Amino acid sequence: MGEPVVTDEDGTRWITLDRPEILNALSVGDLAVITEAVAGIGPEISAIVLTGTGDRAFSAGMHVNTFADATPDSGRAIISSVRDCVGAIRLAPVPTVAMINGYCLGAAFEMALACDLRVAHPEVRFGLPEVKLGIPSVVDAALLHHYVGLSKAKEIILTADLYSVADLATYGLANRIVPPAQLREAVLDLLAPITACTREVIAAQKELFETWLNNGLQHGIDTSVDVFADLFNTPATLAAIAQYQMSRSRR
Repeated sequence: MGEPVVTDEDGTRWITLDRPEILNALSVGDLAVITEAVAGIGPEISAIVLTGTGDRAFSAGMHVNTFADATPDSGRAIISSVRDCVGAIRLAPVPTVAMINGYCLGAAFEMALACDLRVAHPEVRFGLPEVKLGIPSVVDAALLHHYVGLSKAKEIILTADLYSVADLATYGLANRIVPPAQLREAVLDLLAPITACTREVIAAQKELFETWLNNGLQHGIDTSVDVFADLFNTPATLAAIAQYQMSRSRR
């Protein structure tokens, strides 16, 4: 047990955080492994799933020892590693799913927020404890208010409390909530209709999500028109349309 385990199975890359004895807490080295595993996918990979070993934690976030004797320069290096890792997850051209099997805290919560989808069981606890360490929640904690609204996001960040799946259920933070034994099945079921689409269209749609998130309404609409038109240059789109027409004609 140590650095994250990366395995490929039936077109899905599984990244498993593998330090269960310390709640799968993360090191800077672990972040580098995850970043490379996400950014280095080839055309044979159509989805990425992040999870943790054991039944106690997805991950407790960065190991507290990471910040021992930190200086402004080393602190910047640490948080830049978090930014790069979480950014790679958010910008991956394939669907990303956090299979959350226990505590999901700090940087790990940011990873889960950066994923496209989240599957959790009822006993999962979420939290951003950074302010208790005298540091702010940053990086993709900035996404939290898009999921739960600004008021709730401020509460979660400023109190540094733990929140159950039930506490956040009304906000739709978890796309599926299932018993622990059904997590993997639920992830695969959720991915099935997505990975059945062309890789090109999923990548384009994900790029549009980023455009919509980071730009004004009209720019997002205009960019969407361009992306829509450009995809008619791709053989995958033309083949998908032809296949859909054929399936409709058989009905």
